[in-house]
Amino acid sequence: MKLTCPHCSVTGSIDDKFIGRKLKCPKCGQSFKVTEEEDAQTASPADSAPEPKNELGRISPDNTVEPPEQAEKTAPCTGCGKAFPEDELIELVGQRICVTCKPALLQKLREGATESGSGGLEAGIAGQYSFQTGEVLSEAWEKVKGAKGTIFGGVCAMYGISFLLQFIVGMLMGLLGVDKDHIVLFMITQLSLQLILGAITAIFYGGLIMMGVQRAADEPISFSMLFDGFAKAKPLIIAAILQTIMIGIGFIFLVVPGVYLSIGYCLTCPLIMEKGLGPWEALEASRKAIHHHWFQIFGLGFVMMLLVGFSAIPLGIGLIWTMPMGIITLGILYRTVFGTEE
Repeated sequence: MKLTCPHCSVTGSIDDKFIGRKLKCPKCGQSFKVTEEEDAQTASPADSAPEPKNELGRISPDNTVEPPEQAEKTAPCTGCGKAFPEDELIELVGQRICVTCKPALLQKLREGATESGSGGLEAGIAGQYSFQTGEVLSEAWEKVKGAKGTIFGGVCAMYGISFLLQFIVGMLMGLLGVDKDHIVLFMITQLSLQLILGAITAIFYGGLIMMGVQRAADEPISFSMLFDGFAKAKPLIIAAILQTIMIGIGFIFLVVPGVYLSIGYCLTCPLIMEKGLGPWEALEASRKAIHHHWFQIFGLGFVMMLLVGFSAIPLGIGLIWTMPMGIITLGILYRTVFGTEE
């Protein structure tokens, strides 16, 4: 017979021998007496139909509850959006796709095409990304149009503020008579200045990098973004200090570890700004993700460095294009590795 708990209305099935006895509902824990009226109330022509599944399950003759049958879990395919059983979906570059969409995604990967916003933090750390150096540089060059004034203006403002700060400190030191004859005071002043300049650079660099990330995601940018780093000032400064220490130690030990970490930590700043990671967490996430394609990313950075170097030869005029291009290139690399949030 069927019965319904009068307290929580969950249905179940029991043997007729329980009529007149008290049962405890396994869902709500309340006790109630099974009566013949219960059977009569629930009896209907629908009783001849297959017994529906319910969350209470079946009450067996020994007064225990058999667990309900679990419905097969489904999830949508990232490619076509259709729902499939989870065990039929394939995990690829941070996306769960069906067998029909798999060839198209693999073709995109072979061509080095990655969609803006695709992937994710875990996929990036696992190295599930792919890109072609030429295509990244080509895309960065195309995106310079309409953005070079904003980004180059931000770069000039960052270095201009640093220069102005050094000039003011130098004037104060001259007025106070602090020079190399007062070696201790001179060293303390210089060290303090370098720490302040490093902190300011880290904060403004955070805003510049977000310009590149936004441009890579085809989102609008503005000069005011240069100051967005102040909202993340503490983690940015701590990360910059840790990065300087780790890279310095790496160069002490045969140089190679220093070069490795210099490249490995290049996505630390946007991870703090865009993903909200902590300083050490961002450093390690960047290093682990880049480790899988370190030589390719090193090659991308080397080519970009050559472009910036050659563009500076004719009176530095070319830097108006190549410096914004470098920022956007880093933004495209970040988008490719970790994806971007909407």
